[in-house]
Amino acid sequence: MRVPAVLRSLKGFTLLELASAILIIMILVTLLVPAYEQVRMRTDKVNCMNNLRQLYVGANSYVQEHGSWPQVNPALLSATDNNAYNDYYEAWVQDFLPFGIGRGTWICPTVERDLGGPDYTQPANYRTDYIAMPFDNKHITPYKWPFYPWFIERGNVHGNGNLFIQSNGAVNEVNLGQNTSGTTSGT
Repeated sequence: MRVPAVLRSLKGFTLLELASAILIIMILVTLLVPAYEQVRMRTDKVNCMNNLRQLYVGANSYVQEHGSWPQVNPALLSATDNNAYNDYYEAWVQDFLPFGIGRGTWICPTVERDLGGPDYTQPANYRTDYIAMPFDNKHITPYKWPFYPWFIERGNVHGNGNLFIQSNGAVNEVNLGQNTSGTTSGT
């Protein structure tokens, strides 16, 4: 029996060709995984900077409407009672809610992913990753020093230092372990 010419001309891949293709794909994946991680880390940092800018807008709105910086007792931060510590942050969240600054704005996306994305609507999971600086109750005080931080990130989450936003709206980072500071963005 004679095999048609069309079927004789069709060949499959040899084992060597298949192994070579798989090897090339594995090399490409190995090269792309670190690049993906760097992009994800940069995206988280940009989202964190956006959170700081939203807090800045909320703080400006609060000062304009109430005539002063929110007067939340910073002594609660040094309290040994965990409820007092949570009360401090909850007071900040509640002060900014009327200005469209929700609970999620106070959470750094990197920390949220590291914690497994807990449900922050549950009181047991309340947290904030940004510390608000205390000011007196005078309207002009938060604007007096253009480079004074309004909010600062609670740790060196992104590897280059703590992010913070100044009273002029610029987001910077500072390595609190050293005497160096570098600007990442300013608006």
